[in-house]
Parts: sequence; C-alpha cells; structure tokens
Amino acid sequence: MNLPQPGHSGYSLEEWETWDGRWELIGGVAYDMTPSPSYEHQEVSASLLSSLYRALKAHRADCRDGHCQVLAAPVDVFLPSGVFIPDLVIVCDPEKITPRGIEGAPDLVLEILSPSTAGKDHSTRRRRYESAGIPEYLIVDPDERIGLLLRLNYGRYQEAARVEWGSVVALLDGRLPVTLG
Repeated sequence: MNLPQPGHSGYSLEEWETWDGRWELIGGVAYDMTPSPSYEHQEVSASLLSSLYRALKAHRADCRDGHCQVLAAPVDVFLPSGVFIPDLVIVCDPEKITPRGIEGAPDLVLEILSPSTAGKDHSTRRRRYESAGIPEYLIVDPDERIGLLLRLNYGRYQEAARVEWGSVVALLDGRLPVTLG
C-alpha cells in the first residue's frame, strides 16, 4: 500500500497517482480525504446537488447553451496548484470533463464546511481556487445556515452574496437561481 505523509510538502502529481485512497494534493501538500463526511454534510450535499441539477435543467438556455453539468464528490479537479476534491462543481465546458476528472477550472466550486475542513476551505482552497481562475466559489456553512458566494473580479474573489438558508442565490454570474439549503 502506497500512502503519503499527511501535511508533508513537496509531493508531485506523479506521486499522487500512485497513492491508495482519496487524497488531495494542494501545492505539493498531501491531504487525506478520509474518513467520509458526516451524515449532516452528506444530507446538505445531496440537497444542494438536487437543487443545482433541477436549476440547470430549468435554465439550460441561460447556462452556456445547456452544456453545464453538476458533479458531486468524489471527483478530482486538476488545477495548476494540485488535485482537489470539492464537494460539488459545475462545469460548463464539456471538454474539461475527462475520464480522470475535471481538467482545469470549473465554473463554480461549492464547499460545505465541516469542523475539520473549515479553515482549509476559507484560506488554502480560497487562494488556490482564486489563482486558478475559478469564476465562483460558494462556501456553505450548515451550522450557521448560510452561504457565502465569492465571485472572481479582476483576479480576486469579492463577496457577491451572503445568503441565508431557504433564500435564493444567483449563480453562474447571475444566470442560475438556486435555493440554498
């Protein structure tokens, strides 16, 4: 069994490809993606996946000629700074979806906070998603029952919306209304 040392830096994509289990590689640092998320996390993820899927079907014409797809973890997203496993992604360029995962920046990444990942989601992931040019980053906090939508503006994330549970957030540059929660 080939396993990296969590938190060790300097790993390469070639090394990542040999590891057993689910691992992220962010800036050369290995992050173990086990154990699986909590029941509450999975429940929120399933609800958001369903809402995003329904919204994309209802608004196909508004979302890049109907090519947008929503995908749920585990799906590997390959960015210049490493390999990420976001909770949910929307990809509107079908050529970015390959047999090994998503190659390049999705149109939206959604992370659901949990106690073990909140710090990484607000700092490391945010910086890496921003530098990769991901247009929108939605951070959902199930404990506070809010979502924070960050939108890329001149290469930097700006707060576009802070949305309470049950309210509508306009994703994909305002073209996709989705109820949060």
